[in-house]
Amino acid sequence: MSNVLSHAVTDTIHLGRKAEKEDFHIALSGTADYISHMGMVAMTVKSNNQAMHICYHFFVNTLSDEEKARLQEAAHMLDSAVEVHLIDDNAFKTIVLSDGIAAFFYRLVAPNIVAGETDRLLYLDSDMMCHGSLEPLRTLNLDKYYAAVVSDRWEEHQKQKLHTQRYFNSGMMLFNVRKWIENDCFDDIVHRAEINASDKSKPLSKHDQDILNQMLDGKCLFIEKKYNYLYNLDRQSLFKKQPVNEDYHRQVIIHFAGHAKPWHSWVQAWPVVQEYAAIQKKSPWKDVPLVQPKGHKNLHQAARTARMQGKYGDMISLYLKYLGSKA
Repeated sequence: MSNVLSHAVTDTIHLGRKAEKEDFHIALSGTADYISHMGMVAMTVKSNNQAMHICYHFFVNTLSDEEKARLQEAAHMLDSAVEVHLIDDNAFKTIVLSDGIAAFFYRLVAPNIVAGETDRLLYLDSDMMCHGSLEPLRTLNLDKYYAAVVSDRWEEHQKQKLHTQRYFNSGMMLFNVRKWIENDCFDDIVHRAEINASDKSKPLSKHDQDILNQMLDGKCLFIEKKYNYLYNLDRQSLFKKQPVNEDYHRQVIIHFAGHAKPWHSWVQAWPVVQEYAAIQKKSPWKDVPLVQPKGHKNLHQAARTARMQGKYGDMISLYLKYLGSKA
């Protein structure tokens, strides 16, 4: 690694058992306040892949003693190796967009960091839930490809915008680490990100997702959408068509890609969220409280959900708070 992110990882903390040769490596990333959600992804993977040997890589900017203890407990419950890679946000200064959020780019360093341990790395966003076997991904032939991916929801529009053959959602990427290293993808994508961040006229809008799509155009294996199924918990306005989700039982990796997440208080009646909550109750994060509606977007979603559930008293209260938040 020779670019500005070469020293983005300042330390690695090893928890649980030692990594083993047969381990399937899974990477998760986010800021310190997302560790509970990242941990829950790992817990849902375990619940559906009991016999699989896994090494988890958490890429985070800070780690409190409390979360370290929880991750240590999780490592024991998962019977897995857990490696926590501490990230220096300052290393991302030259590639962040106007929102200043470095966490979107943490995943860029993951393949290089694990290169000495594995030739295959599964990256998962923290707003996901595993609901099936990952064995097909562990054994998938990637020899000709840089990564295995799933098409995004609005692929036709996005690929026309970027002038690419296809367009994938980068929330799930199964990296061919060997190809990534051999072709200097790390340096390439950081270079592209720096150019994008410095271009004030028309920067790419999807953080690293657009850049990954441009860089890996024609080099990815597109697999079934059940490995990154975009499941929508959001509610639309009264006169708009509500989102239609396919049966979540048939999906392997469920991606809660909308505004509402399974840790939000107002979506707890959804059956898929109830399954997520049941796993959380048996996890080290069982005492982490649900996120209550705050801010006009959350309040609006909560009000719409209350209306759909016939909870009209809650609906009125939430709509009043929503209107007040916009004043």
